[in-house]
Amino acid sequence: MENYTICNCKQVTRFDVEEALEKGRTFEDVQMAFLRVQELTHCSTGCGGCYSKILDAISDIMHK
Repeated sequence: MENYTICNCKQVTRFDVEEALEKGRTFEDVQMAFLRVQELTHCSTGCGGCYSKILDAISDIMHK
């Protein structure tokens, strides 16, 4: 998978999201995983415009 910036405000990339998920416990719920990723990367705490992109990336990573 190609790395790309998802959250421009906080410069969070897809690899950052994947790394944050690996550091966390196992999540079955995408929303709970989002909260953990947000805690570790601070994504979607600026303008919030990346919220759905972060959720999509988490869902994709969790279901691969």
